[in-house]
Amino acid sequence: MSDKYLEINKNINKNTLESKDTFKDYLLQLPNFLALFLVPITYLSITPALIEIGKDFHTDPTNISLIFTFFPAGIVAGQLTSVFYNRKFKRAGIILACYALLILLNISLFFINHLALFYILSIFGGYLIGINYVQSTENILACKVKNKDRIVTLMITFYPIGALIAPLISSSLVKNNISWRYTYLIVAAITIVIMVLYISISLKGQNRIIANAVQKVSLKEIFVNRKINFMYFMTLFIAATYIVGEMVYANWSPTYLRLAKGLDIQSAALGITFFQVFIVIGRFTASSIVGKIKPRIILLFISCLAIISTALFVSSHSKFFIYTTISLAGLGYSAMYPLLLSSGSTLYNKGRGILSSLIFASAYSGITAAPFIIKSIAAYNLNFSVLIAMIFTGVAALMILLLVIYEKYYLNINKADSKKEPVRQH
Repeated sequence: MSDKYLEINKNINKNTLESKDTFKDYLLQLPNFLALFLVPITYLSITPALIEIGKDFHTDPTNISLIFTFFPAGIVAGQLTSVFYNRKFKRAGIILACYALLILLNISLFFINHLALFYILSIFGGYLIGINYVQSTENILACKVKNKDRIVTLMITFYPIGALIAPLISSSLVKNNISWRYTYLIVAAITIVIMVLYISISLKGQNRIIANAVQKVSLKEIFVNRKINFMYFMTLFIAATYIVGEMVYANWSPTYLRLAKGLDIQSAALGITFFQVFIVIGRFTASSIVGKIKPRIILLFISCLAIISTALFVSSHSKFFIYTTISLAGLGYSAMYPLLLSSGSTLYNKGRGILSSLIFASAYSGITAAPFIIKSIAAYNLNFSVLIAMIFTGVAALMILLLVIYEKYYLNINKADSKKEPVRQH
């Protein structure tokens, strides 16, 4: 780590100790927040229009839904390789290059008529988003705001806000007899706005990139306690398992509502809107009570809520009950990811960047697998293609319960071997 990096960090730490976080400090991170907002905007915008896209490409909508496998696969690849670009390029240059390429890519998707090329560009788009996600997160972690828990929570909340808006784009176009392809031009325009904000705000004053060097910690230095290792790897499995249930709603429910419940495209899009609204509400609610109730108890409660809501959702026939149950499902899935991420990445004090990256990768592996699972089941039974959310969430709930029991009865953090590395109880 360079002397310049240490000197800048010392100055920032000194300044942050002397002053409290202000609203302006958070507002100056808006371009970095919008990097996460752009993730669902980039690929969830087309979810209500899978039927129309399938017609254009002369294929079944379930084949188009494979984009929800290819895009997340690209994100994982981008996240895992992002650090290598920092060895030769400045972070600002990497971010600006990602935005420029994303703009060109979305314009290209507007014209493409070949399904294979559609998939390839989706993978590349996910790759660029994955790189940009990591780079922007590092900007936030290096900023002058002292309360990192709060600013990271705000950052994560921008994803469901984007997911809330995304389906309205293509559904509004289709409803007004405008081609779904214009979705990609709208996404390109949004990307241009975010890029301009990044240049205007994040490359000036306190928001200048403070360093490109990253402190390296070996895996042997992190995973020093076998009991805590078990809890961490269980957290990875839970993240990969539960996320399949959430993706059933986030990616497949608009099409399911149109095919199985007979809803029009606007009504189906409204259903996923309710889901995302209650995702946001649930995350803010969880952040206010997490200090009073242990995270894993919250996880158990909301996973049970998600299971019950899914059963009621499939059996609902009126719009009122469909919207009510999908809203409750949104509450059920809302805090799963943030709490798994925060509790898992803070089990050890060292290597939290690596710990969180592995949780990201684990969750996205579940996201990548979800469309294949949904596609296979939907071909035989539409209702069961949604009910699988109950199965995966139920398995996750059992693993969470196992962790609660393990932590209470088998994990003795006062033993001598645990003193090597302070551990936070959850």
